[in-house]
Parts: sequence; structure tokens; C-alpha cells
Amino acid sequence: MVTVFCEDVFCSLLRVALGLSRDFPYNPTEQEWNSLFTLAKQQTVLSLFYEAFSNLPEPCRPPRQLLLRYAAFVESVHGLNRLMNLEAARYTRMFEERGVQSVILKGQANARLYPNPLSRQAGDIDIWIPGGFVEVERLLLDMGLISKKESTKDIFHHIAFRNEHGIEIEVHHRLASGIPFRNHLFSKCLMTEIENSALVPEGFYSPSIRFALLMQLSHLQQHFFCGGFGFRHITDYFMLLVHSSQEDREYVWKRIEYFHLGRFCAAVMWVLEKAFLLPQEYMLCQPNKRYGIFLYRGIMTGGNFGRNNPRKTIRMSVLNRWFHDRMDVLCRFSYDPLNVILNELNYWKKTFSLIPERVRRRNITLSKRSRN
Repeated sequence: MVTVFCEDVFCSLLRVALGLSRDFPYNPTEQEWNSLFTLAKQQTVLSLFYEAFSNLPEPCRPPRQLLLRYAAFVESVHGLNRLMNLEAARYTRMFEERGVQSVILKGQANARLYPNPLSRQAGDIDIWIPGGFVEVERLLLDMGLISKKESTKDIFHHIAFRNEHGIEIEVHHRLASGIPFRNHLFSKCLMTEIENSALVPEGFYSPSIRFALLMQLSHLQQHFFCGGFGFRHITDYFMLLVHSSQEDREYVWKRIEYFHLGRFCAAVMWVLEKAFLLPQEYMLCQPNKRYGIFLYRGIMTGGNFGRNNPRKTIRMSVLNRWFHDRMDVLCRFSYDPLNVILNELNYWKKTFSLIPERVRRRNITLSKRSRN
């Protein structure tokens, strides 16, 4: 279980890692260092911690044995980031040869903003290609990147495949998802802004800060409704904000208000203020403590994509788990009621559609909510 002390040290180390502070008024024990290692691993920010250690005096660093574990892991993260950058540039060239300009979303584009771009733990490569599902699927099939059986319409906004290097590639044919009755307008807004993408030294096109702030906030909200997200995503959003201009933030906030993302945005601002001491001048809106505390607790206990949620790691009856899942839905209702209602309707639709198959297999487990 994560203690308040570990949470405070965790946030302090993140601030030191990003060069926001050199103040570290803690002296963790070996056991606490091990707990911090586990927490950082769950939040996929372990390599960032190693950046912090070089800025700490010798007595404040973790035990040598733990440092060696950090060093081995960080070396692999740096190597993977170099490979991911090369692969992102390679796919950019491949699509350009077909007359298509692609844009790298999220991960590798966000990493460029970090003090050490290689320190961000990479996940997959997200690429946007214009044209919609049919055109994008046809292009990927023609290029031999996917086979017909790998392509699916079940994933709302992307087609995924694993390349020869074992890297997961997600080719997005939609820019937005999960904005009920406003998705088309939100997509049009993002389409207008993605035209301002620029070719970066790494060899791929990176979207503007305005696009990233809008797109990634909606993406975080969907993960929040469908399982959760971790501190890697929160750190990404912090880096976007500190690289934005006042004009960028004013532009983004007007659209956040229009698309009713304001409550979730206020929760994110509170978490950023608590974790990174984000100054008011960089905030998109006033932070909301009530919404923010619930979001923060979910991030801390759930880890990356909510994979470390205690309900997923302990034995629990189907009925008990189902009851807690429904209670979670109620807790999220006030953030975006319409979004929550439609997600629940979709859940029940899938659940009832699977009943005949469940009965045939004598399996009463209810369907799981889909995750984007």
C-alpha cells in the first residue's frame, strides 16, 4: 500500500527529475526506496527517477544495489526510445513515398519536450493518417503492413499491428473519440489544427501544442472513464503546458469549454498543481479540488491504465467486482454525465448481446468495458 510519505517523495522526485526543483527534504529508508521503485514502475516513470538521482547529493540517493537496478532498466529505456524515433521516421518516409503525410501523436512527439527526451518510457507508436478507416485500411494492406484478418472495425479510431522489431504500431484513422454528440465537431477542430504539424529533427511530423493539449485531454478523459491512466500521461500533459504560450492556452480553453471538457480539465489542473506545483499562469482553468482528489487517488492506486487497481490484483467474486465497477461509474458521473450514460448503455448492450454465448458456455462473467 502506498503511504502519504511515499506519494510526497514520489512527486518531489518527479519535480527534481524535470529540473523544476533541487529541493529534496527527505531521507527514505531502504524499504521506502524499494516502495518508491515499485510505485515508479507501476506509473511507468522509473527512468525519470534516474534523472533525479544525478541532481541529488550522495546521502539522498537510494542504496547502491537499487541504483544498479535503475541503471540497467534506464539503459533499456534509452535504447528503446532511440529505436522508436528511428521507426517513427521510417514510417513517415514510407507513407510519404505513397503521397501521404503522417503525423506522430502522443508518445514520441511528447518525449521531445522532456529535458532528456530519451528518459520518457515509450509505449507504442501512434501515427495519424488522413482518409478514414476504409482508405487507411486499404493503404496498410497495399503496403503489406497488415493482413486482412488483422484489420478490424471493433477498434473505434485506429488499426494496430506489431512490426518486425516487436513494436506496437497504432495507425489512427480518427482524431477524436468519446465526445458524445460532439465528436464530429471536435474532429473538425482537430483536423484544422493538425495542419500546423511540423517536421522535427527526429525525422517525423509532430503536431502543434494546441492540437496536443486538446486531443490528449479528451484521450485522458476516455481512459479515465474506461480504466484509468498513470503519471506518465500526467507528466506528458505537464510538459505540453509548460511549452505552451498564453495564446495557446486561451485558444485551447475556449474549445474545452465549448466541448464540455471543463470539469475533467479542472481535475487535471489540480493534480498538476499538487504533483508539479504548476503555476497558475500555465493552467488552462482554475483547479477543482473535489474532482482533482478523486482523479489523483485513482491515478496513485491504479497505476498505468489502472492495471494495478486493487480489485484487479485480489480475488473477488464476479458479483462483488461488478458492483464495485458500477459504483465507479457513479463516482465519475459528475465529470461528464452524457459520456458516462452512453458508456454505460454501450456496456449493457454488449453484456446482453453476449448472454446467449455465456449461457452456452456456462460462463456467467459479464462483459468487460472496451478500452481505447
